[in-house]
Amino acid sequence: MTSIATGSFADRGRATYDLGATAIFASKSDPRFHYCLYVPPAVGEGAKVDLLVAVHGTGRTSFLGFRDAFAEFGRWNDCAILCPLFPIGVLGDDARSGYKYMIEGDIRYDQVLLAIVEEVVAKYRQDWTRFAMFGYSGGGQFTHRFAILHPDRLWAASIGAPGSVTLLDSARDWWVGIRDLPEKFGISFDAAALAKVPVQMIVGD
Repeated sequence: MTSIATGSFADRGRATYDLGATAIFASKSDPRFHYCLYVPPAVGEGAKVDLLVAVHGTGRTSFLGFRDAFAEFGRWNDCAILCPLFPIGVLGDDARSGYKYMIEGDIRYDQVLLAIVEEVVAKYRQDWTRFAMFGYSGGGQFTHRFAILHPDRLWAASIGAPGSVTLLDSARDWWVGIRDLPEKFGISFDAAALAKVPVQMIVGD
């Protein structure tokens, strides 16, 4: 197999930016959104690894911090770390919280993330059909709601200190409940699939 380091990424400069702690990239599907990764160096030689998505909080500054904090975990557990960046005010209105609720105007943040995952799947030639997700505070809300919408894409979820939660309540509309998921997202809630996802939730001091 041709490696990333010597084949399609033959240039040593590109290998520097694409392996280990990577550069920050704009999403090809929507350049308003960005991401960085930690990619175990062995991927450059064709190794197959798992994927953990780590989602920032409201301030966004944890975007790089999570990547760096999870790097050793990724290295020793054969796991790439993907950290998306959903900037404040992408619709020009200074809104901070749209990503937490998965939908803002015409933006579907779950689809933004899945497009980024597909982009890095192609880039690194990995099978990341399912991945783990971690988020804290605003990122915890994202992780919580992503798990409700796409449990089939997750092999684990860690939800830290979400400021608000969505109840699995079919009598209330999104985001308080899940009654209108088919109308809002084109998705039907799959309780059986969600029940198969190992979930850690951390709340409190």
